[in-house]
Amino acid sequence: MTSRRRATGPVTLKQVAAAAGVSVATASHALAGRGRMTDTTRARVQETADELGYVANSLARGLRTGRAQAIGIHHQSSAAALATPYFRDFLAGAIETAHRHDLDVVVLSSDASQPRATTPRVDGVVVVDPIGDDLRARELMEMPVPVVAGEHVPPQMSQCAVVAADHETAVRAVLDAAAAHGARRPLLAAPDAHSGWGILLRDIVARWCAEQGTTPVLVGTTFGDRSVARHRTLLEPVLAAHPDVDLVLGASSFVVRGAMEALRAAGRVPGSDVLVAACADETALAAEDPPVTAVELPAHALGVACVERLVALVEGDEDPVIAARTVRTVPAPVHLRASTAGDLLARRG
Repeated sequence: MTSRRRATGPVTLKQVAAAAGVSVATASHALAGRGRMTDTTRARVQETADELGYVANSLARGLRTGRAQAIGIHHQSSAAALATPYFRDFLAGAIETAHRHDLDVVVLSSDASQPRATTPRVDGVVVVDPIGDDLRARELMEMPVPVVAGEHVPPQMSQCAVVAADHETAVRAVLDAAAAHGARRPLLAAPDAHSGWGILLRDIVARWCAEQGTTPVLVGTTFGDRSVARHRTLLEPVLAAHPDVDLVLGASSFVVRGAMEALRAAGRVPGSDVLVAACADETALAAEDPPVTAVELPAHALGVACVERLVALVEGDEDPVIAARTVRTVPAPVHLRASTAGDLLARRG
C-alpha cells in the first residue's frame, strides 16, 4: 500500500473510508471488529486508519450505537465500603478489566432507603453484595440493562447472573478441619435473610451438620455491621444457652472478635476448648491470639470476573435468560491457623 501522509487535523472516519475505498459503514464495522467482510478488507481499513493516525471518537460511537461505553458499580454503602480492603480490591479488579475493554467505570450513588432520582447512563451494572432491603439495588436489578451480582442474590430480589466466591468448598474445608480436631456442635453467626451470602452459609453448614448427624446453632447478624461490641452482646446469651457449642464460625472478623470476647467472658479459651473460624479473612485475624482460621475472599479476582461476565452480556456473547440461572465461582483459599488446631478429642478424654 502506498504510504499516506498523516492529516494535520483530527482524522475522520469518512477520510479513512475514502482512503481505503470502502463505505463509512464498512469502515466503522471493520474498526469495531464487527460486520461481514473479507479479512483483506478489514485489514486494509485498519492499516489505512493506522497510517492516517485515526483515533476513534468514543462519544460519536456512543451516539451511533446508543451505548454509554460505561458500566456502573453499586454497593449499598459505597463510601463506607471504600474503607475496607475487600471493596477496594474488588474495584481495582473491576476497573482494570473495564479499561481493557475501553469502558469507563462509574461508582453509583448509594442510599439504601431512598430511590434514585435519575436512571444511570451506563450499559450494565455490577451489584456488589446485593442486600434485599437495599432499595437502589432492587431498582438497578430491574433496569433493562445487563446486571451481574458480585455474590449470591437473596430470593426477594430480581435474579440475575452471579459471580461469587466458592464458599461451598472453602467452608466445608474449615468444617472438616475442625471436625478432625473433635468439633461436633458448630455455631454459625452469619447475615440474615436479606443477604444471599448469609443464606448460602447457613445452607452449607446445615447440610454439613446433617451429614455428620448433628444440628448447628444458627444466629442471624446484620450484613456490614462492623461493631465487635454489638456482636459480643448478640452472642453472649446464645453461647450461654448452648454450652455444648465447640466451634464458632463467624461470617466476618467483627463477628469472630465479638465471639471470642464473649467466650473469654464465659471462662472459655478460644482455640483450646472451643474452636473459632471466620468466613471472610482480614489482616486482624492473623494477628489475634490465637490466630484465626479464615476463608480468604478473592475480591480482586471477583471484580475481574464480574466485569468480564457483564461485558459478555452487554456484547450479546452470553444469553441473559440462561445467565440469570447460573452462578460462576472463583476459588477461595482457606488459611488454617491455631484457632482450629485445639485437640478437643484429647480434652474429652
